[in-house]
Amino acid sequence: MSHSIARRALAVTFVTLALPMAALQAQQPPAKTEPAKAAPAMDHNRMDHGAMHGAKADAWKELDAYHMLMMATWHPAKQNNDMAPIRAKVGEMVAAAKVVAASKAPASCQKPELLKAQAGLTAETEKVATLVNKKASDADLKTALGTLHEKFEVLEEGCNTGMKH
Repeated sequence: MSHSIARRALAVTFVTLALPMAALQAQQPPAKTEPAKAAPAMDHNRMDHGAMHGAKADAWKELDAYHMLMMATWHPAKQNNDMAPIRAKVGEMVAAAKVVAASKAPASCQKPELLKAQAGLTAETEKVATLVNKKASDADLKTALGTLHEKFEVLEEGCNTGMKH
């Protein structure tokens, strides 16, 4: 019987001490973090793909989704001459390009040259898809993907949506 009483007393003491501590911690404001600093001009050869580039403007989730596919296909092609990712993901890229083209660009992207790049993204992506479907050589596919990447960068850099790269 005394063990039972001792255990209850210990449990009551723990709860009495632990609950006020938890409540106190919940009331404290979260730790302050440093704001993100703007990065210099983008250089794909020396990119930290986890870092933010540029100051964050309006978010554009459709362009960000396309960007993730571009990263997954362009970088293996450029760095390792690996065309397997673009051959596997070109259908997703065409679909994502159509979504970008149909989406409303954020206010910061409502510039004529950016709206033109947005509208042309699907056609440029479809050119790459045509080469994939025709089983074009890796060299031809890499060239077309490089051209698509350059045109995509017009949107990426021009809109400066703060996408992680």
